[in-house]
Amino acid sequence: MRFQSGRAVAGVDTVIPRRVLHVLATAKAQGTAIARLAGALARGLDHERYRVQAWFLGGDGPLAAELSAAGVPVQTFRWTGHRTDLVGALSFWRRLRGEHFSIVHLHCGGRALPFLVRSALRTRIVLHLHASGAESGVPGRLVVRPWVADRVIAVSEAVARSVVGARPHVVYSGVPIPRVESSRPHSGKRHEILLGTAGRLAPIKGLLYLIRAFASLRSEFPNVYLEVAGEGPEQTLLQEEARALGLEGCISFLGWQADVGSLFARWDVFVMPSLDEGLGLSALEAMAGGLPVVASTAGGLSELVEHGRTGWLVPPGNAAALAEGLRNLVIDPEQRRSMGCAGQARAREKFSQERMVAEVERIYEELLKPEQT
Repeated sequence: MRFQSGRAVAGVDTVIPRRVLHVLATAKAQGTAIARLAGALARGLDHERYRVQAWFLGGDGPLAAELSAAGVPVQTFRWTGHRTDLVGALSFWRRLRGEHFSIVHLHCGGRALPFLVRSALRTRIVLHLHASGAESGVPGRLVVRPWVADRVIAVSEAVARSVVGARPHVVYSGVPIPRVESSRPHSGKRHEILLGTAGRLAPIKGLLYLIRAFASLRSEFPNVYLEVAGEGPEQTLLQEEARALGLEGCISFLGWQADVGSLFARWDVFVMPSLDEGLGLSALEAMAGGLPVVASTAGGLSELVEHGRTGWLVPPGNAAALAEGLRNLVIDPEQRRSMGCAGQARAREKFSQERMVAEVERIYEELLKPEQT
């Protein structure tokens, strides 16, 4: 006796995979972390049991093409996710009505999105929270009504603590980890020291404090340079601040980078000075690449970085403390090396993609147990 689409079928030796839909807000660059997480789940889940699709609400973009190239079926819509956008909502609802999904895994949306899902399908809903209220632009705590989701996942304990109305499962986001320890033979052996950061250029990321900390550092160490990878609304302001502080030629704004791994290979230190952060996937990727990390204590970053072992944690919004944390690593190449190695080991132990996929798959299995009765 085997189960087929949740029903026992005598004499059938196969299981029809359950279909899982991931719903994401945007296929533009700012959604990179979430899209790659969905892609990792699509690749890593047991293909005999699950088939994954991804739908983007905010139109087409490079992330849709990236997931499609990785073999994930993709559709794009033009819906804001808000109930006042009736045309977009109706288009999404009609498409959903023509499908059968065992699980709809939401990475975005307020009440309108789960309401439409519930009205279109008999399915299970997983709500995946990637940010606290402050980072996502919602003041106060995150309120999750009981009908919104059958399970709630939070990417960190910090995000889980910000939720009211549900008890989230904490599943740390995972990244690819090199099988062997990264070798960084150049560290400490060339004249320049290159600091780097990657992410949205938005006020919540605290990059103004980084530029001011870098100005202080640069006055003491003229061989230190900074690269900033990313796009966002604060780019012009950050560039103007760099010019006002006389840092032209010392700071490079690289724009959005699809391959951050190549940046980690040449950076000596990764910096994440966020004022709030759900987890800090860029910092985690840097750790996996063997870089020491200087980060603020905001949100989930203190769950990633072990202060004094894999990097340094400083108070958010404090340029002087940030400069001191960076200074510790600038003057000590052996500390850069040892912290980078410790960070990579920590990433391998606690933040691998395999671990993330296994934990999400357990949640799916638990969620679908009532079908197997």
